[in-house]
Amino acid sequence: MIDLQQQWLNAVPWESVLTINKALCQAQKLEPMNNAKGLDAVRQLWGAASARSMSLKEVLGLCRQCHELGPFAYNNGNTFAAVGRTLIEEWLKSLTPVEAQILRTTVGHYIVGLVGRRELLQVLEHFKSRPMPQAAPAAAPPAQPLPAPLLTQARPQA
Repeated sequence: MIDLQQQWLNAVPWESVLTINKALCQAQKLEPMNNAKGLDAVRQLWGAASARSMSLKEVLGLCRQCHELGPFAYNNGNTFAAVGRTLIEEWLKSLTPVEAQILRTTVGHYIVGLVGRRELLQVLEHFKSRPMPQAAPAAAPPAQPLPAPLLTQARPQA
């Protein structure tokens, strides 16, 4: 998964990034605002990258670079972290809930600069070697239902 070369950003066109930011702002009752210089730079960067095949490491690095350019006044980090989590969503489904949360958090923290590249790569490598979770063994068939107990008292005569 982490070395897979693909056009990751086909799944998240630039318009989707704008929509994510707008939704995050609206949820906080904020008017979405942009940094025009940063927005233009990131739009161009995103457009050029969307046509390229990249590894997961590269596309997460791109999300981090976009965050650092600060195109959005509000929820800038949350926007690009959400994009990063979207990119790994299928992989997360193959992990246990705790493992998925570790990976999801690490990716988000890397994109916003709270985790370094070395830590990101360590976590990605750890999960790269994790086998897909095995299906739970089939449960034993349920025991045959017991008949309802019989009333042992005699009914009163009317």
